[in-house]
Amino acid sequence: MSDEAKDDALEAALAQAEQFKAQGNEALKQENYPEAICLYTAALELDPTNAVYLSNRSAAHLSNDSKTKALRDAEACIEAKPEWWKGYIRKGAAEHALGRFDIAQSTYYRGLEKDPGNKSLEQAIEDVRRAADVHSKKLKEENAAKEAARFKKEEEDNAKKEEEDLLASFMNEVEELEDQANTVKKPEPSSNRKKEVEFFDWEFQIKRLLQPHYEWINLNPFFVLMLDIDATDEEIKQHYRKLSSMVHPDKCPDPLAREAFEEIKKAHDQMINEDRRKLCIRTIENIVSDVEKERRKKLKKFKEHELPPIEEVKEKAIMKAFAMIEQRRRNLEQREASQRQREANLEDELKEKERAAYEHDKEWSKNERREKRMGNWTGFQTGGKKAKKLNSWAPEKRKDGKKFGVLDTDDYKKNWK
Repeated sequence: MSDEAKDDALEAALAQAEQFKAQGNEALKQENYPEAICLYTAALELDPTNAVYLSNRSAAHLSNDSKTKALRDAEACIEAKPEWWKGYIRKGAAEHALGRFDIAQSTYYRGLEKDPGNKSLEQAIEDVRRAADVHSKKLKEENAAKEAARFKKEEEDNAKKEEEDLLASFMNEVEELEDQANTVKKPEPSSNRKKEVEFFDWEFQIKRLLQPHYEWINLNPFFVLMLDIDATDEEIKQHYRKLSSMVHPDKCPDPLAREAFEEIKKAHDQMINEDRRKLCIRTIENIVSDVEKERRKKLKKFKEHELPPIEEVKEKAIMKAFAMIEQRRRNLEQREASQRQREANLEDELKEKERAAYEHDKEWSKNERREKRMGNWTGFQTGGKKAKKLNSWAPEKRKDGKKFGVLDTDDYKKNWK
């Protein structure tokens, strides 16, 4: 093929490419982005290094949410025509869309070096700067929210762990109570002993009621008054009278008698409260039922003599149950006290603010401040002229030299004469 034929073919190809570009521009205006991309691609197949075609396809890719493809076309556009500012704005727009705000801003500035004062690039720089600020603020808010959530979770975990540690420590302490409780041994009963509760003497009762950790052991009022859970009102009254008379501080010589008496009285107060007594009975029945159920399971693997006496296990389980209830009550009481303290502090702060506001208003309303405000008002300027000072006022005089509103008391004499 001759050179002239080649030139004609090239010219025809370039003309066809321009036609594809024009059609692509029309599709882009109509927001038919896939069609525009196809047409620009057809144009680039005929003229692969045309910066305009690359720029337009980059814009079409970006509008079609193909950010990475838009970036590649923009980079190819800059490579094909480094001095053209349009390639930089296309590349910056793709980087902006990808969230690379600092890099996009740098790209826009490179474009400004090629075309100083370009309004489109200047606006793009402002837009990406605002977007970076919004993104940075959003990240800070998200990080702050995450940090707050993490801190809250840590607080909750620490509080939960602290409560679990306290309860675990407490339960370890309760584990030791069984042996310590057994240190208070009952005297051997006589052969003719009746089938009834034996109270023995005041020494035994004081040791029983004030044994180590008695504040936990005596939480069960049935234990303190030496009663079964099916005790009648009359039995409760009888046991209370018997025990209280034995350790009454007016009758018992032991200096610990009063403390033991208080333990008996406290247990009696719980027993005569019907709701409280029912709660204690229900707690004991539930624990006994659980222990018996657990014992039946163990008997499938062990023999009876291989297990501790069930009555001792019941006593220990009941002691733990009452101790856990008391621990929860104390924790709740402590939290409520803390909440009341916070509310009281808040109320004191509000009162202090109200008092400060009252003092401020009171100080402001003093005469000296009123006079200053009046002076400021009288000094107000209107029409470019200053108001007259109060101390510059002088009474108007009449033509005869006398003052208005002043009576000459000698005038009547002249008229009379």
